[in-house]
Amino acid sequence: MQEKQIHTLNIDEQFRNLIPPLSAEEKELLELNIINGGCREPLCVWNNTIIDGHNRYDICLKHNIPFYIQPLEFKDREEAIDWICANQLGRRNISLETRKYLIGKRYEMEKIISKKCNPHGRNQYSPPKVYEADTASRLGEEYNIARGTVRKYAYYSRTVDKLSQKNPELIPDIMSGKIKISHESVAKLGKKHTETIKKIKNDPSCEKGYLTYSDIKRILPKERKHKEETIKVKVKETPVYDPDADISSLTFTIPSWISSIERTFSLVDFNKITPKARTKIRDELNNLKSTIDIMLEATEVKDA
Repeated sequence: MQEKQIHTLNIDEQFRNLIPPLSAEEKELLELNIINGGCREPLCVWNNTIIDGHNRYDICLKHNIPFYIQPLEFKDREEAIDWICANQLGRRNISLETRKYLIGKRYEMEKIISKKCNPHGRNQYSPPKVYEADTASRLGEEYNIARGTVRKYAYYSRTVDKLSQKNPELIPDIMSGKIKISHESVAKLGKKHTETIKKIKNDPSCEKGYLTYSDIKRILPKERKHKEETIKVKVKETPVYDPDADISSLTFTIPSWISSIERTFSLVDFNKITPKARTKIRDELNNLKSTIDIMLEATEVKDA
């Protein structure tokens, strides 16, 4: 076995943010244990970057305490993130919000990993891809939740990631459970401006422990849309033909479809919907899918 020493390691902020921060008491106890007994557990690293053990690394550097490292092998970042999420989900003291986020993140990463294993996807003669359903079912069985719940958690993790880009300081409070916000509220909150989001953390109503979207609307001021100044044209000009006009219009519309589908997916319990509703939505989705396939074929660049 290698000897303990002071290693110089890299810190990846995305990896570090996946690990729930310790409370002040937990960090103090960990520091006392390492000072008195040394760093007993090795730090897990990948390409000299810490995968697990960020708190121990900080403490060891602070007090000049040597430590072991355990190299891990991953093909890419997605595999590394998947391992971190699975490892953290094995802890007993994580909050419910953190658990939802990590399960959702695992699902997102394993979808990417599955696609890399099957880069050619499918064609018109092959059956539909089933890796997403397989991944959701497998993770659902592992964590004793429904397949649809796994997908809801994936939507939750995506919305939290969007929110963290605007106000990273709010995320630890959400993940720790200090500020409890519903899935729908997190999604809507992510659409607000950065300045308005910052007001939530300091509002007294946060102390009650749970924020609904009604609370958020009450806390935040109504955002005004800036109207562009209209210019009156005296001479009517013939509009220039734009061959991309209809495509551009459709391109702007599609994101709203995706948003509507994702929102519905996050809110609906598919185990409780009626057979009639299930059949109707499947028929419409299949119609949409067929139309999309036609558009994809029409927009495909043909070889000259």
